[in-house]
Amino acid sequence: MLKILLINSPIFDKKLVDKEDYLPPLGLGYIATNLEELNYDVEIIDAVYNNYTVNEILTIIEQKKPTAVGLNIFSINFNIVKNIIENCQTKTMFMVGGKSTRTLYRNIMDFSTINTINVIIGEGELITSDIITDTVKEKPLISYNGNNTYLVNNESCYFPKNLDKSILDRKFFENREILNKYGKIEEAIVTSRECVYNCAFCGGARNLNMDISVRTRSPESIIIELQQIQTLHPKTQSIRILDDLFLKDRNSILTAIEIFKNFNYEFRATSHILSLKNSEDLLPSLLNSGCRELEIGIESGSDKIRKSIHKSGTIEDVKKVIKSVLDAGINVKGYFMFGLPGETEADCLMTYELAKKLHDYSMSSKGKFQTSAFQFRPYHGTEIYNKLNIPTIYSLNENLNILKGRQQFNFSAGNFSLCDTKTLEKFVIITNNLNKDVLHNEYLKEM
Repeated sequence: MLKILLINSPIFDKKLVDKEDYLPPLGLGYIATNLEELNYDVEIIDAVYNNYTVNEILTIIEQKKPTAVGLNIFSINFNIVKNIIENCQTKTMFMVGGKSTRTLYRNIMDFSTINTINVIIGEGELITSDIITDTVKEKPLISYNGNNTYLVNNESCYFPKNLDKSILDRKFFENREILNKYGKIEEAIVTSRECVYNCAFCGGARNLNMDISVRTRSPESIIIELQQIQTLHPKTQSIRILDDLFLKDRNSILTAIEIFKNFNYEFRATSHILSLKNSEDLLPSLLNSGCRELEIGIESGSDKIRKSIHKSGTIEDVKKVIKSVLDAGINVKGYFMFGLPGETEADCLMTYELAKKLHDYSMSSKGKFQTSAFQFRPYHGTEIYNKLNIPTIYSLNENLNILKGRQQFNFSAGNFSLCDTKTLEKFVIITNNLNKDVLHNEYLKEM
């Protein structure tokens, strides 16, 4: 039986003192499930969760001597993945995937290694087994120096067109019990793939991925997965939905209400301002179905900056919709960025003031507002990165590490705004510190 290691690649090459919360790598889980069904001996190594360094990963590969090793790669861990592949002295085959491969595949194929490298652009769950056995039914997008890059898009026979057929064996994450910030045992699920929005800072923007269809799972498929969670992990109290489209419009909100009213679960989901606009009347029913929190990317309090990054909805839409969500008793986690191209100190101040107003409003509303603020960094393949057209080096911004438990979010690639770096860092810190007031509210006393 062929041995396959799928590694959730680390984002640090050092041991972290403070334990942080990390999501399970569900994408690797789908690949592992498919390989297992084909009788491979497959194991997921979560180097992020287990705080493994490059040397520890190399030791694991040496000990297990797998036929193939799958790694995910993205902008901030590019050099770490490069070090793993180039320093591996165990004879194996490497497979590298992730959204950034669309831009980085030539760089990855140039890694200096004794092993072959196969890069997968797109979803890897159906093509991986054929790569391992050298029976791929399609020509590579490019072959170079014995390495191959494969494109899995709408035209590929390996493209998962029907997500209802994409099954996740949760035993790969049996020891990953998550206690969320509300003190509830939580499982994560994915209900869609790809996105309908065009955010200039995101590699998943629709205009950059037109060759990959947006797909959603049927309500029946989601219900079956929730029933499986009930059976396999009966202590589960909360479900976190990780994709952007579960609550994409009025009809999907109605569907979510119908799905969760049959379960005794709380749930947290991502949503967009325009997804909720004109659906405020449904919010009480959404709350009653178990919705505890909505995560909403606000990004900026400046309409000028929002327009420049193609962020849908105006500031007035943001205020109106989020206040309606809070009034219904649903908590909101708002995401903010500082340091976007063209952003001035005045723009940063508008972002902070918007966060402060929503925070202050929530102090007397049924729902509570929490902030999560970041320093902007351009990711490979995004519209902003392509426009900047400059080499980018990612490193930890130690000045932001006074914000405890957030090292994984504190990477920087430089300052691309019109605001000085010290001022940017101040806005990131004070926006996150708005949560110090929230922490004393009833909704977090269960922690």
